[in-house]
Amino acid sequence: MAWAGPLVDTSVLIDYFAGQKNRESQLLDDLLAQGPPPATCPIIVQEYLQGLTDPQEFALARADLDNFDQLSPPDYQTHIRAAEFHVQLRQQGITVPTVDTLIVTMTKVAGRSLLTRDHRQQDLARSIQVLLL
Repeated sequence: MAWAGPLVDTSVLIDYFAGQKNRESQLLDDLLAQGPPPATCPIIVQEYLQGLTDPQEFALARADLDNFDQLSPPDYQTHIRAAEFHVQLRQQGITVPTVDTLIVTMTKVAGRSLLTRDHRQQDLARSIQVLLL
């Protein structure tokens, strides 16, 4: 089975499409050029696109996201699993926003790695054994 590309978080999309030079942007550039295609999911698409106010930028960004694998929206069980992970972390004194918990959980459920610059997502990913790129 071929390796599936990572789920790319909003933090990386913002930097990449703004032309920021960092390790994650370079990794995303390599994936888009050579494969495997990186992935996105509905909540990340929403977070990224709603930050754009210019209609032309929005249209270009929307078209760029067509180069990504599109993960399905999370089902009921994925939300329950995310809540369980959230509670586990809270018991350790770590609070992660709901959206971040859902994104990392979707990554785990999809069997993907995660490409993110968000430290809270990185902490959660390590805690639930999601591979970080």
